[in-house]
Amino acid sequence: MQRKKLKDPLVWAGIVFMSLLILFAIFGPMIPTGMKEPVLDPVGSPHMPYGTPHAPLGTDEIGRSFLQRIAYGARVSLLIGFAVQTINLTFGVFMGVVSTFAPRWIAVPVMRLTDGMFAFPDILLAILIIGILGPGWLPVIVALSVTGWPSMARLTKTTLASIKEREFVVAARATGASTPYLVMKHLLPQISGILLAVSMIDLAGTILAESTLSFLGIGVQMPTPSWGGLINNARVQLNSYPTEIIAPCLVLSLTVFALNFIGDGLRAYFDPKSRNA
Repeated sequence: MQRKKLKDPLVWAGIVFMSLLILFAIFGPMIPTGMKEPVLDPVGSPHMPYGTPHAPLGTDEIGRSFLQRIAYGARVSLLIGFAVQTINLTFGVFMGVVSTFAPRWIAVPVMRLTDGMFAFPDILLAILIIGILGPGWLPVIVALSVTGWPSMARLTKTTLASIKEREFVVAARATGASTPYLVMKHLLPQISGILLAVSMIDLAGTILAESTLSFLGIGVQMPTPSWGGLINNARVQLNSYPTEIIAPCLVLSLTVFALNFIGDGLRAYFDPKSRNA
């Protein structure tokens, strides 16, 4: 069953797309145009159409290349997304482990804090945090990290609770293994696959949330390109130049779909029920 899941064409399509997107984010902003800062400086006349030789996706309202700004926006979104997921995974797993193995007087408050975080809508809490800290890429990372770790903590606790009484864990305890050793050596490797799968799906949500905040004007600030900011700029000029909104919306949508395909495929691969099916 594992091999069948790994051969899912949607999973591999997502992996190929994300690989190409990462390369695009790294090298796309470096495409030579004769300008010192092509991402920030005009490369031609405003609103040049698709297919222009030095600006294949056209130019924006001041003549900057859409291709390079979308590539730089990919860099921004991926960096923020990976930073947030690294924080969420690290802190969320730590809190999940604490709530599973710590004494009750510690575990109960940790889970009450985790459950309490779910009472606040993520995007509204993120907007509140950015309202306090101010706009910018760093406040976006802080806001999305604060709203993102509880789901990882709950997943870790639930998954650990389902395997902590299995025979290999009991046998390790019988040999005198400490709880930290059990967690690091036996338990976390057992759940790392499902954590990776969920992280891919959460990464899609993080990138979408970052784009939403930038679209609202409280995320990454112009002139630094972000997909949400590009979509917002194109929306303002939608009546006069309707095609300018297509490229950033398409890249954002494909990225979210690709990460969800990868996450769903990995989750099916690592799910013990699927493995035994």
